[in-house]
Amino acid sequence: MISWIFLTCVIFIISFLWKKRWLLYHAWKIPGPFSVPLLGSAFLLSATKNNFFDLIYRTLDSCRPVTKFWAGSQLYIVTTRPTHVEKILTSCLGKSPFYDNLGSVIKDSLLTLKVSLWKEHRKMINPSFNSKILNSFHDVFVKYSKEMVKFLNDADGSEQANLVSVIWEKTLDISLRPTTWYYSCHEASPCSCLTLFINVDFRIEEIFIERFHKFWLLIDFVWKLSSLHKEYQAACQTSHGIAEDIIAEEHKSCGTETRNTLLSESIQFSGDIIRNELFLPRLNTLNHSNQITRKEILEETSLMFVASSETTALTVNMVLTILGIYPDIQEKVFQELVSVLPTIEKDPTLKEISRLDYLDRVIKETLRLVPIVPFILRFTDEDIKCDSYVFPAGSNILVPIILLHRDPDVWPEPEKFNPDRFLPDEVAKRHRCSYIPFSFGSRNCIGLRYGMMLVKVMLATILRSFKVQTVDLKSWKDIEWEYLIMLKPKNSRLLFEKRTF
Repeated sequence: MISWIFLTCVIFIISFLWKKRWLLYHAWKIPGPFSVPLLGSAFLLSATKNNFFDLIYRTLDSCRPVTKFWAGSQLYIVTTRPTHVEKILTSCLGKSPFYDNLGSVIKDSLLTLKVSLWKEHRKMINPSFNSKILNSFHDVFVKYSKEMVKFLNDADGSEQANLVSVIWEKTLDISLRPTTWYYSCHEASPCSCLTLFINVDFRIEEIFIERFHKFWLLIDFVWKLSSLHKEYQAACQTSHGIAEDIIAEEHKSCGTETRNTLLSESIQFSGDIIRNELFLPRLNTLNHSNQITRKEILEETSLMFVASSETTALTVNMVLTILGIYPDIQEKVFQELVSVLPTIEKDPTLKEISRLDYLDRVIKETLRLVPIVPFILRFTDEDIKCDSYVFPAGSNILVPIILLHRDPDVWPEPEKFNPDRFLPDEVAKRHRCSYIPFSFGSRNCIGLRYGMMLVKVMLATILRSFKVQTVDLKSWKDIEWEYLIMLKPKNSRLLFEKRTF
């Protein structure tokens, strides 16, 4: 009996290695850390929540420009060469199986869909992010940015230790406006639900990362037996429940009488936009013609709420933190604001916001040093030749944006904060994939223009009213990071001093 079991195991191992022979052959030619059977190199990344991100960063930084590591039977290839990155992001549109660990919360969304379905969904959703739609919501961005100013005024200089959550709630509320018709036409939004959604989403991210750094939980049957899996499923159901409520509210507004009422109320919010151009009404219309399922709508909506609000909140908070650390740069931003927007009582127009070139460069330089999403993962189903390397079919390609943005061969003095790196003449000198905070190629972030527009409006509105100071931070290097899918500061405490014109 023992001999039969042994023989079966040997046959299984030989069969497994034979199927992966080309993967193993090309992987052998790529340098990488020590790995062991079954676990690969995953045990090297076992860490506590407090140092998980730092460990990954140091490990990858020591192995640039090209390295590999094994996580179980999955091969991960890491590259920081812009030419490689361009080839990968334009030819490898499939997402890594790593994202399957997100579970059901956004499994059928733009983030994780297989290429064929992703192309269909992207084509459906693209019209909701055209310039006409985005420009029509400028006034909404200004309105809610002024509410942030009111909140800070009411705080009266008090230290803001958890500003991300405050901004996140505002950006999530804003995201309902270009997403749905109903909330575009009404002042009210479900504030308690927004707070719950933020808390639940935060916990989902925590569990996702905890599963990754406790590598034994990546084994499905072990994961499904764990208490974290049960908590994760419950959190996903809560998140979906909130999205379902918003979808249901939108569905109610589809009736002729209700729609006409909303149309008359919508002018101050959405100008001359057409209802069916908005994200959720458009998907509901496509659902009626069986082009998209209700489950897919639910998951695209959940993704859109998180992607359009959390990334924006983190970016705004990070820029404010950087400006608090560098008061001379903050003063230049303020002088530009005074020049372009001399009257505090007058709301900034879309044209005026577009003239804030220095603020734009500050935002870009912040996202260079601190990309909110620091890594991209793709999966290749065919061999890809990059210089002397072959990235074999069946491998996961990891693009570490945070290392790409700090490559000393591309960025002189990479750890120095210098917004003038993004002057047109400087940009022209660099490879276009040396700076990719929103990814690159056809599978880039669909909300790129939406996010940048909202960030600029919110920052311009806040910085016209306040001077920002940091507490205990002398350099951006003093910031402690927590990686929960997105990069989040743990010790970003800010003070806001009212400005006088």
